[in-house]
Amino acid sequence: MRVRSFLSPAPQSSRLLPVLLMLAVVLPLALVVSGETAAAGGPFGVTQVRVVAPTSVTRGAPAQIRAQLTAHGLPLTGRDLQFVSRPVGATAWQPLGTSRTGFAGWAALTVRSVGHPTQIGARYAGVRGLAASGVTSATVHVIDIKAAVPHRVRYNAATRLAGHLMQDGHGIGAQPVHFMFRQSARDRWHAPRWARANETGWARVSGRFHRTFQVSMRFEGGHGLAPSPTAIATVRVFKPAPKPTFRFPFLHPSLAVSATGWTQDDGVDIGTDGNVCGSAAILVAVGDGVVVQEGIDGFGPTAPVLRMSNGPFAGRYVYYGHTGHDYVRVGEHVTMGQRISQIGCGQVGISAGPHLEIGVGVSGGPTCCPAYHATSAEMLRQLVASAG
Repeated sequence: MRVRSFLSPAPQSSRLLPVLLMLAVVLPLALVVSGETAAAGGPFGVTQVRVVAPTSVTRGAPAQIRAQLTAHGLPLTGRDLQFVSRPVGATAWQPLGTSRTGFAGWAALTVRSVGHPTQIGARYAGVRGLAASGVTSATVHVIDIKAAVPHRVRYNAATRLAGHLMQDGHGIGAQPVHFMFRQSARDRWHAPRWARANETGWARVSGRFHRTFQVSMRFEGGHGLAPSPTAIATVRVFKPAPKPTFRFPFLHPSLAVSATGWTQDDGVDIGTDGNVCGSAAILVAVGDGVVVQEGIDGFGPTAPVLRMSNGPFAGRYVYYGHTGHDYVRVGEHVTMGQRISQIGCGQVGISAGPHLEIGVGVSGGPTCCPAYHATSAEMLRQLVASAG
């Protein structure tokens, strides 16, 4: 009987005791390692996301964002983090993409181009018992530079070139800006110069230029700031057209008949369309000079003679024959284009009707008049060239 009693089934409580002792050891270990059980509501289930981003980037350049996921201080691998962004000042987040955490709970995502100040964040949606995290974000600022140069400059004129260095559209002061030059896109950059930006972000250099050129400007980065883009601008250098040294003698050249109707005499005879004359047909000085005579035999009592001080006939005398009322007097200095007389109406001097005969004397000769055809070809060339 004692043997049978010893081999009989043990009481129920006695059979469960080893199992309970095993669970008492295993369950606490599962709470620490997986974290999933505690995530259901205990304080150990809190998830956190840490975001690391550059404080500034070159405008238009990519930016790599990294985020770390942890739960109760331990990194979580193999979990999907959602990356989001929004412009600074906006309220709604926009999705960028998803990346899975790897070693030490880190995930990375590259933003292809950052063109304005942006908040970039990451969050964990919460799955398999882990609580969702909020959005943790970092602000990425944008470094930019804008060129401010004239499009065209006069040959050898003092010229100022400027670049505006900015962060998020606001000037950055006290930073060095690198300027370089080249003739065209086919050439290498050369002649480096540096200028420090003032308190509003403007950096300036000056020079005199003889050819069209390109200028580049760039902030190379430093003091915690990313480099700027390279701003390139073209400046066209031009030489002004030389000032005319001979002007057509009609105030309104369109009043003159076609050059095919001009004839050579002592000078060149030029008629007017419809025989216009008087105040409707004003004559002007062909260049700068002095009125030395008024009235010429055969050309009328008012015909002015100018001693030219510039232009192709400098030092020689130019006469206007068959004129009417004069606007200038002997001894008066005149400038090119100044009104000096009118085409006379009717027959003035030896004339068949209203027209101008304009001629030039020989070098070192008298005030008037050259021999027939002696200088008329010279005057004709200047008249044709100036008639436009």
